[in-house]
Amino acid sequence: MLLSQLDPWVETIRLLSSESRYPDIVADTTPVPKRGRSCGCEVKSSANCPPHLKVSLIERTTSSTVTIAWRDPTSCFYGAQIWRLASAKASGVCALTGQRIRRGDRIFHPHRSKPVPVNARAMILESALNAIEPLRASQA
Repeated sequence: MLLSQLDPWVETIRLLSSESRYPDIVADTTPVPKRGRSCGCEVKSSANCPPHLKVSLIERTTSSTVTIAWRDPTSCFYGAQIWRLASAKASGVCALTGQRIRRGDRIFHPHRSKPVPVNARAMILESALNAIEPLRASQA
């Protein structure tokens, strides 16, 4: 089949669904610097986890803020997004581990800004980040 005969939408979905990389596609090929371990859906056991979502801890900047890399080819990409510590205002699911989050649990969430981030309702349990990279005394 000639390249000009391919349906652009079908080809886009095929590329997003495949794990292979093409050398002529430059989007999202630069590695994101990170500290700790890279975390994504492959470590989750929850059925609520989309298989394409990748979440990585880049850095613990302070005791109440972290920098997260959020990669979701179906909705958004944030290479270095600031997340803040808070108490969960609603129940949900931890984007890092798939664990259940209950209202009142200590969580990190994306910093509120304008425009509102696409993943504004996402949450990561504080305990999940502590398991990856414990808070050092110099950050407290």
